[in-house]
Amino acid sequence: MILYDETDPKALTKDEIKVVQQFRFRRMIKRVLENSPFYRKVIKEKGLTVDDIKTPDDLVKLPFTTKDDLRKYAYPYGGDFLTVPLSEIVGWHMTSGTTGVPTVGAYTKSDIELWANLVARSLRTAGVTKDDIVANVYGYGLFTGGLGLHIGTQKIGAKVIPWSTGRTEALVKTLKEFKATVITGTPSYELYIAEKIREAGIDPEKDLDLRLAIPGAEAMTSEMLSRIEKELGLKVRGGGAREIYGLTEAIGPGVAQECPEDEHTKMHIWTDHFYVEIIDPETGERVGEGEEGELVITHLTREGMPLIRYRTRDMTKLEESEDDIPYPTISIIKGRVDDVIFYKGVKIYPTAINEVIMHYPEIKEYKIIITREPAKFEILVETDKPSEELRRKLAAEIQGVAFATPEIQFVSPNTLPRWEGKSKRVEIK
Repeated sequence: MILYDETDPKALTKDEIKVVQQFRFRRMIKRVLENSPFYRKVIKEKGLTVDDIKTPDDLVKLPFTTKDDLRKYAYPYGGDFLTVPLSEIVGWHMTSGTTGVPTVGAYTKSDIELWANLVARSLRTAGVTKDDIVANVYGYGLFTGGLGLHIGTQKIGAKVIPWSTGRTEALVKTLKEFKATVITGTPSYELYIAEKIREAGIDPEKDLDLRLAIPGAEAMTSEMLSRIEKELGLKVRGGGAREIYGLTEAIGPGVAQECPEDEHTKMHIWTDHFYVEIIDPETGERVGEGEEGELVITHLTREGMPLIRYRTRDMTKLEESEDDIPYPTISIIKGRVDDVIFYKGVKIYPTAINEVIMHYPEIKEYKIIITREPAKFEILVETDKPSEELRRKLAAEIQGVAFATPEIQFVSPNTLPRWEGKSKRVEIK
């Protein structure tokens, strides 16, 4: 087995990554299929044995693991998905459970160390160093963002301000007085913080030291990332906004990371720890390199609760790396399979609308409202510069990406809600 610095995104060559992946795959599959009650049952029902799954190509013999499986068989402690005794679990994270039973992620001490290494690698990829002061405004608690970014920041020796969400006016003061150089958080919250910075009479380009933003935890577009860079003055100090990707079911943030060369289009995914498939979400068949589909991951190193062929519901595409970081890339996650809105026979992707709206700096916030009976597609647009020309341009451009023409309704500044966590810009009545 190759020994290397797990926090260094350039520690391995492409060929070495494949060697490590294959070694870890064989070891993990054997351990999971022998020790997880859930997967022992799966292979028994399929008439398979551990010896039938020798390479990643053999994974197609196994069914997908879904969020419903986790809700049914993993709650509350990890349940039938655990591959270690409960005595070896040191804690959990879980989703909010707003749509039903929450999905749980169980961690051993080794999993926590693994997680810290992956987040540290992601931060190093983004450009964070031990000399940085990181204002971590992801939520702490059951949500993975806060603690995940916290331990990863400390792993590389950077300084962390464990702010979490809320008290935004006080946060603005802290950013200035502590001379924070990096800020984390959802993209929606980072833009809200930028609003509060300007309301406080602070010029982010002249009065702050921020050079990097690490947004994550919600779908975003290149336009949204560019707006964060502009609103926080990051480019002035040679930095930028660089997305981090993860999910509770995987391990949390630290699954993939945008690097400075990715230009808000893609992220490197750590395939020495995750085996990646991209599938057609409707047929379940694998698609080719560069083709868009649903991301499916298989753990290669997680100890407490590893998953095989977990359907993330996130839409992306996989390609070989084109820069000096050897790991392959996935495209920026622009949405989930579940996010699609069906309206009058067409599919509306909220991220496509976000991409259009973020082109207009005069628009501060927006909300999409879909009414079923009677059918109506409306977008509330918050701006202090309303005009018929803006209404016409927005309606035409959104019609071009949504294939349905919205009614654009202007609202006054500070009318629409802001979010200190994940945004909720879509309402379906």
